[in-house]
Amino acid sequence: MEVRSSDQPLSSIIPSWVVVEHEICRKELASFSDDDPTSAKAYASNGELVRVSFILRALPGASRLCVHCPPEGRELSCFDTILAAHGNAVLFHLEVDYKGLPAARYAADYFIYWASRNGPRLSRLPRCYSTEEEIAAAELGSWRRNPRLAPAPGRRGMGLLVTDGGDFVVAELHLNLARLEGDGVDAPLEAQLFRLRSVKEVDTTGACEWEVKHARARGDKKAKFRDLLCWWRADTVVPYGSYLCWVDYSRGVIFCDVYHGSPDLQYLPLPVEHIPFGYPDPCRIGWPQASRAVCITNDGMLSGVSEPGSDFTITISTLMHHSYEHMGWEKDTNGTLGATQLWDMDGYSDQLPRVAPQFPLLSMDDPNIIYFVLSEGHTLGAGAKAWVVALNIDSIKVLWYKDFKATPSDEDAETTPYNMFCNLPFFPTEFSEHLRKATPRMNIVEMKAARKGQIEVPCLMDHSDPTAC
Repeated sequence: MEVRSSDQPLSSIIPSWVVVEHEICRKELASFSDDDPTSAKAYASNGELVRVSFILRALPGASRLCVHCPPEGRELSCFDTILAAHGNAVLFHLEVDYKGLPAARYAADYFIYWASRNGPRLSRLPRCYSTEEEIAAAELGSWRRNPRLAPAPGRRGMGLLVTDGGDFVVAELHLNLARLEGDGVDAPLEAQLFRLRSVKEVDTTGACEWEVKHARARGDKKAKFRDLLCWWRADTVVPYGSYLCWVDYSRGVIFCDVYHGSPDLQYLPLPVEHIPFGYPDPCRIGWPQASRAVCITNDGMLSGVSEPGSDFTITISTLMHHSYEHMGWEKDTNGTLGATQLWDMDGYSDQLPRVAPQFPLLSMDDPNIIYFVLSEGHTLGAGAKAWVVALNIDSIKVLWYKDFKATPSDEDAETTPYNMFCNLPFFPTEFSEHLRKATPRMNIVEMKAARKGQIEVPCLMDHSDPTAC
């Protein structure tokens, strides 16, 4: 069984939400077209014109961000990746050749791709890397003098939050890991928040700059470093309401109201049976990101999906958020599914292996629909094979499945979800919904009306000038 929409041409379907590959795809300049409803362009900080577009496919296919380069132009770096997405915005960065940097310093420009029914646009954010002159001129205590605060290549933890009013925050949270042991464990949780915040009501030009804010836990039930059990690593960052949520899949979730002038922190452990003390050795307990997910649905609910152990049970828990200090997980009694129930389910074909599912994902449209991966053997081998499966946990039925190979045919090369062959979870985003146009040629299996109050974000910088920002 396969999803019919995955075989339809892009001209006839734009999905309401998609799963995008983290890695950016390089395409020839000749393939870029201003008539493509997904194409946009902006200048990099060194004056290079960056042209991008998206290949959009509904699951089981994957969507990809493409950078269109001339034959003798840039070669993409392994650090050129999509970092975050929220609403109609997608955040990514590209390595650039920028003069005047200190030795061994890395330069990457951050871009936000804004989807809109009037056509997408691309905005470059102000630089978060510094030249030698800028470092020398910076005040003591400035983030420019502390390279540990600026984003680094390959480091996880950058998030994006778009507000209802059309402002945005890009942020990275830095915990003092030395406080996780010794005398500091009983101290209230605190961190340095490196962020870029747009504030239209203060600055009518829409200009914004990177800054460092001190964030701390407050209130009667404030979190402490001890709560993290001597370890923390951000596996992913999820936007939820007015918060960015830094998720450690072996621990829990740190909530931060990143747009606030004085950001607060709160911590909530994941609803799992066992949280290891100290380093969660993947050779002993496995990779938690392969069996757990924290997902946002279109009704604004934050849900956790867990599939622990070889004799697995799929469970869904939903965040009950009564106030900033009163939040907790509530297990969905209808959202629990054991191995035998799955394998005996209507539609579970004999072609599918009877193995523990991996990389669970809730549909952004319907929280009763779960997607996951079934892997055959080692996922990194050239001949590896895996299946993407969709099931309705309410009706207890497999809706469809599709097989993929790690070395796909030329026909499937652009839309194969390679993340699952590299031990990376799915990356869902609904930006594609904002590209939909009210034209008869839109043809989707289940058409849903556009939601009210769409976010329209003006371009924050004038990128007709390559020297801007």
